[in-house]
Amino acid sequence: MSGPKILGGVAAGIAAGTLLGFYVLAPNVEGGPAAVDSDVQEQLDSTRDELSASTAGLDADDAVLDEMAAGAVRDDLKDHSVLVVAMPDADQELVDAQRALLSDAGATDAGTLSLADDAVSQDKADAVKSLAANTLPAGAKLSEDRRDPGFHFGQVVGQALRSAGDRAKEASESDRSLVLGALDKSGFIDGGIPEVDSADAVVVVTGPTGGFAGTFTADLAAGLDDVTGGVVLAGDWASTTDGGALEILRADRADTEKVSTVDNADRTAGRITVVRALAQQLDGKAGSYGAAESAATPSL
Repeated sequence: MSGPKILGGVAAGIAAGTLLGFYVLAPNVEGGPAAVDSDVQEQLDSTRDELSASTAGLDADDAVLDEMAAGAVRDDLKDHSVLVVAMPDADQELVDAQRALLSDAGATDAGTLSLADDAVSQDKADAVKSLAANTLPAGAKLSEDRRDPGFHFGQVVGQALRSAGDRAKEASESDRSLVLGALDKSGFIDGGIPEVDSADAVVVVTGPTGGFAGTFTADLAAGLDDVTGGVVLAGDWASTTDGGALEILRADRADTEKVSTVDNADRTAGRITVVRALAQQLDGKAGSYGAAESAATPSL
């Protein structure tokens, strides 16, 4: 990704933060919304103009890259199947756009598993752990060292939906049906049981939600990665702040060395990076990519 694009994304975030801080965090300061003077109004107008310009620039970049994206990833995932896991706060347009680019890269569509709000609710944590322990495919195991609800959830889903590999065999159709049926019955799947197949690798698409949901999502990605051929956790810049999933995962060095992350998947350049990062995962490597300060590099 180009330097101007990175700067544009950062500028947009700063501009949006300035407006939020002015209107929400300090409504009663001198010259604030309750008593706007001409200097402050000029500052607000300038900030809005900067935000509009940054957004327009990014949209223009996307328009150009959209025409080039399919060629940029052609055959990167040929002969590999990919499952998409959509978290409850994931933007559906982003999920659909990423799925389309995975297909452009030659990946076989293993389906999309959309999780419901209950799956990431702290009130349901015990139910998640119980389900994971009681619906394991034959021969599958859960980590004894790491017992976080999200990690165990990722492990059971991964072992039910992974393809055969060097480390383990593929789950049977009956085992897979048992896991998916239990998830649906517990209210953890949004929209009913999807048509899914075995997958070599997984893309987890997340939104900006923090707190328990952010931690659960980061743990889920790590759990999936532990038992599959590789995982990319993809979100936008907001997911790297305020306890978002990418912020949580990138703060854990051990997970960062295993799970790849992309923080600008809401943009075409980021979705290209997701595809390339997934191919890298299948080669046993990981990286942190995007526009946020916590990213190691913009792309690969």
